[in-house]
Amino acid sequence: MQPVFVDFSTAVPRTGNAVVTAERADFARDHLALDAGATVTVEFHVPPEGVTDELTVKIRALVSKLGPRPGFAPLHVAVNSRAIVGDHRIPGGGDLPQQLVLAVPADLLVPGATNTLTLRSSADARSRLWLYRVLAEPVWDRDQAERAWLADSTGRSLLTYRTDRRAPGAQAWEPAAPWRLHLDSGEGAMPARLDWRVRSGAEASVVFALELTTFHGHARDADGHWYELRGTLTDRQSFPGDADPAATRTFSTEAGWGGRWHPGGPLTFHLAVGEDTPFDRLAWTDQRACSASIGLTEDGSSFLGWSQRVDEGAVGYRGESAETEGETETEDRQGTGSLSPELDQLGRALTDLADAAAKSLGSFLRRL
Repeated sequence: MQPVFVDFSTAVPRTGNAVVTAERADFARDHLALDAGATVTVEFHVPPEGVTDELTVKIRALVSKLGPRPGFAPLHVAVNSRAIVGDHRIPGGGDLPQQLVLAVPADLLVPGATNTLTLRSSADARSRLWLYRVLAEPVWDRDQAERAWLADSTGRSLLTYRTDRRAPGAQAWEPAAPWRLHLDSGEGAMPARLDWRVRSGAEASVVFALELTTFHGHARDADGHWYELRGTLTDRQSFPGDADPAATRTFSTEAGWGGRWHPGGPLTFHLAVGEDTPFDRLAWTDQRACSASIGLTEDGSSFLGWSQRVDEGAVGYRGESAETEGETETEDRQGTGSLSPELDQLGRALTDLADAAAKSLGSFLRRL
């Protein structure tokens, strides 16, 4: 079965293997707000072979407060008109969205047909139910729907933010330079955190809302003054869109582990933050929890740093600008002088063969 996702962070929900309709609900910045008795219906297709064992449904939602007190908007969930959850009180007191995870038995699904997932706010709700996202996937395809949602998000990865800053102790915010950014390290996920520093000494560190509609952090200008910093999304489009090529850098990369360097995927970033001097350092964490930190050379033609994929160990990370890579002579990555491309490729092949032989021998000895 194809994964199902519905993202309510835009006025027209983003969907995968789903058609969504709503009654008595309206879009509110980054979520769908449901009145008492409101209904959201998600139609999705189940293939003829059906689903093995069960379906996992994940609902990200929040109940708005009643003044200083927790809100009241119980949630009802049904699949093909058969109740899964009734009168469920979402915890959290209206401060943060919560994730509800449900199991749907396979015998409630109709193979080879359109099925329905219905979410309804209780008729006696006294506050509003906010829906952010709905995901559904076969139980054995863990996080498949989330990966599909993240991959779809990268289709519109050029983000523009209006920013404001506030000096320590001040009450009023003042306008700051807009940000425009795109970051693709090959992980298929949007940024969750971004740090940067330029050669003038100006720097910033921010974290993004999961829906990417806002960010919050702090910044320091070239004179050493610190500010609180916030951003509000004003535009989102496919990359490169109308991005200025001068603010875009692409690198071929390598990962360092096992005593040598291994080819990696390209790194591309576009970062326009109102600073005139080149970037000195970048660091980021994406929504899959992969992270990296790089320091750039003075001319920006290469970098050195580290990276860590989710659930893996940290490795070395280095890159060379794709614009200049072909203009320089190929160098031996082990530091033993200059090699032709053919010899370099042969050397890598022999090293791989030796590694494989060593592993096979180790495995054989362990069986003795």
